[in-house]
Amino acid sequence: MKFFGRWAAMALAGVFLAGCAPQQGSTSQLSAGPNVQTDWSVLQEEEALPAVGERLYEQYTPELIPRDSYGPLLPFAGSQGLTLAWWEEDPAYTSPTWFYGLMTQDGTLVMDAVCSSITRCSYSRMDAATGTFSEYFLPVYTLTRGDGERGRPGTGTLVALAAQDGSWWTDYRYWGVIAYPDGVAAGNQDGLTLISAQTGAKLGQFTWAQLGIEDPSAVPWFTGDAPGTVQWKDGLLFLGTYGETNQIARFLDPYTGAVSTTSAEEWFRQWDSEANTRLDWVPLANGDGTITLTRGEESHTFPSPLPKDEYPSVLGGDRVYFFTWDETSSAFAVTDLEGNVLIPAQEGALTILDGTRTGGPLLFAIPREGQWHIYDRDGTELYTLPGGADSFCYLVNGLIEIVQDNCVSYYQAQTGTCIRRTYAGLPG
Repeated sequence: MKFFGRWAAMALAGVFLAGCAPQQGSTSQLSAGPNVQTDWSVLQEEEALPAVGERLYEQYTPELIPRDSYGPLLPFAGSQGLTLAWWEEDPAYTSPTWFYGLMTQDGTLVMDAVCSSITRCSYSRMDAATGTFSEYFLPVYTLTRGDGERGRPGTGTLVALAAQDGSWWTDYRYWGVIAYPDGVAAGNQDGLTLISAQTGAKLGQFTWAQLGIEDPSAVPWFTGDAPGTVQWKDGLLFLGTYGETNQIARFLDPYTGAVSTTSAEEWFRQWDSEANTRLDWVPLANGDGTITLTRGEESHTFPSPLPKDEYPSVLGGDRVYFFTWDETSSAFAVTDLEGNVLIPAQEGALTILDGTRTGGPLLFAIPREGQWHIYDRDGTELYTLPGGADSFCYLVNGLIEIVQDNCVSYYQAQTGTCIRRTYAGLPG
């Protein structure tokens, strides 16, 4: 694998969503590719952290170049732009927005940051035995960027699909996608395409007329009306409710191509019934300084480290997070389900880094004196990372992401090693 020089400063991508405009840097610019600007001034600050990360391709790379040797790829925030906010009354109002690209697990850039979002495809399914919903992730990324002419009606967004390891990619051609166990259903104005999650090959192709849909722009997972509803159930893809009064729910069997319908009333009754059977931990403050947590037939009672918090949250299956606040202060604590105190009650704020949904670790981050102190699920401090009160800390795709004004850094969760740090040229 051939690498090119260390990318010492951030490349401000000039490929924005519809209605976006680039912000000029405060000093002279160095061209790094088509519509790309590099602002070196941010690295001249006395306390600036060094930029980290290399490029695989010397040339500007706004699209993924498929190959089999990348290994698992990870999204990263790598450029910033001023975007027009359509929800503001002032049509000229802009706000800073991060854009995303793809990198290898050691932080090497393979696709420049031109996407408004990059997310893993997933679907949810309820386990009838436990009454809990589980989310299942496919080895496929959804990459979104703007195109006012070809994009989805109302938002102007276009979607591409790519293998998590970068071995295949579709280009930007879809309005929206939903996942099912073996693939992804991707649609645009021409119809619906079923794509293999493993190879990217087409598994099926349908026109909207074949699916009994007259107006594709009304499909709920194009309009944004579907995220709160089930998309995959009993071996069928939910396509939406249709008709003059939305009385018909329509479904597709992706394995046979059969289309079926039921009344919208019956569909939503089934959905509500499943949602109501979901088992969550229910807290009860006993009035004597103890808290009881119950889920189904399982129950735990123990002294609360913060008795004022009557609604603690259970994280990662067996960690209990307590938090209280008022106008002047806040406090937090963490225990296990047996009441053993893992992080003692203290003033301040704690950030939860919960990767258990995707098979990652549960970590806790506490800001103190310009540093993020990272603790494991047992309350043991692992390491500190620069940032603190004026930054935000997240766990994204197994990496710790710290966003601080015009700088974003990515650290390995296991070791705290920085694999990529990018500076944006936007002032402030």
